Amino acid sequence: MSYILGIFDPDTDYANQLMDYIKRKQKAITQVRIFTNAKSLMEYLEHDKLNVLLLNEEINTDEVLHRNIKNICILSEGNFAREEENCHVIYKFQSAQKVMEELFSYFPLEDTLIRAFLSGNGSLNIISVFSVGKENERQVFSYFLASEYAKIKRTLYINLDLFSPWTKNSGSNFEKGLSEFIYYLKQSHPNLISKMNGIITKINNLDCIQGVSFGPDIYELVPEDIYYWIKTLKESSEYEVIIFDVGCFFESTLELFRSSNELLLLIGEQRLEEEKYLNFRSQLQLAGYGDVLVQITEVAISKDVENRLGYYTPNDLYSEEYRDIVMEYVKSFQEV
Repeated sequence: MSYILGIFDPDTDYANQLMDYIKRKQKAITQVRIFTNAKSLMEYLEHDKLNVLLLNEEINTDEVLHRNIKNICILSEGNFAREEENCHVIYKFQSAQKVMEELFSYFPLEDTLIRAFLSGNGSLNIISVFSVGKENERQVFSYFLASEYAKIKRTLYINLDLFSPWTKNSGSNFEKGLSEFIYYLKQSHPNLISKMNGIITKINNLDCIQGVSFGPDIYELVPEDIYYWIKTLKESSEYEVIIFDVGCFFESTLELFRSSNELLLLIGEQRLEEEKYLNFRSQLQLAGYGDVLVQITEVAISKDVENRLGYYTPNDLYSEEYRDIVMEYVKSFQEV
């Protein structure tokens, strides 16, 4: 799927600078087109579409109205006062980052063709769980959240951590597991779902894919692999909920975050963790992943719960005692 942004502004220097920024920083926008006159725009629209057109305020919207333009946003040089215009307005002479932040606030990516495609028919809910400082808590939270979903929906838990906590007595097959599946995924195997089903283990009523046999295997994944995996899951999977327990951070996990319906981010109370979380948000913004920021739901982990969690081992994930500790932190996500 593509997301195409048009810029119709006679100021070609401005338009080119904005285009260069978008290409470098806004990875969700797949194509940027510049138009300097209405004729070139209309010729383009005869065969192609624009998700958003950024339009110089001196150009009347009546000149550019077309069925192949989904949204129009005015680029204003000052006080835009044409009250009859039913368009959002952005002040053009601010940083390109601010321009795009305002654009995304008016037209969130979940309203675009990309988000519509990733959302499919609404039958599959993909949840990614991540943390910048609560690795142990993230894994047990993810597993328990998946277990709660599994009580009422067909649910799959996928561990994408470099170091899986699962032991062999939990049923994991480390010789034929996620590492082998990644090989087939990178080949765009036509029977990918069948290969995935072959590595799934069951714990109670929850289906699980329990991690790689060698941590660096995860880094073999490229964004195109994630895109193909999610696309296949949307088209062919029988699951209603899939929870990714994400214990790594690179470009491919960002593609996963974008493809998810929800991104739950665990945050502790320690000052260092708060600083790391702020840095994580800053990295996303600077690298052009501002659309991921709006997907984040923060999940607070208190010091009291953190201290109690420290006494648990992976095998305690199956105990009712652990369930009581974590329940309060997932109950708000149970009503699905």
